[in-house]
Amino acid sequence: MNRNREVDSARRLLGITKKGTAEDAKKKYRELAKIWHPDVNKNQEAHGKMQALNKAYALLMKEEFGVLDIWEDYNRWWWRQYGNDPIWGNYYPAETPVEKNKKKKIIEEKDI
Repeated sequence: MNRNREVDSARRLLGITKKGTAEDAKKKYRELAKIWHPDVNKNQEAHGKMQALNKAYALLMKEEFGVLDIWEDYNRWWWRQYGNDPIWGNYYPAETPVEKNKKKKIIEEKDI
């Protein structure tokens, strides 16, 4: 499937018009996730539907709106929220694993 078809398909799945913005995509994704998330919806098709929503949302945000890593903010929030939790870890990392990987890739590229 070519890029335009994938983007159009993702827009249809999320219910976003061609004039829709990244904020519209985020809002619709959250609305649909509240309906289809497997923790909420015990229907057998909920898992597959949620995977399709995740893929569509990631594709739109990256290809159409230029957001390279939609989960980066979540990762940063998670580490700040739970970094000192006795179950999840006893430290507050200065940087998230995503940030560490980015730095590592930059260093590796410079060494080449």
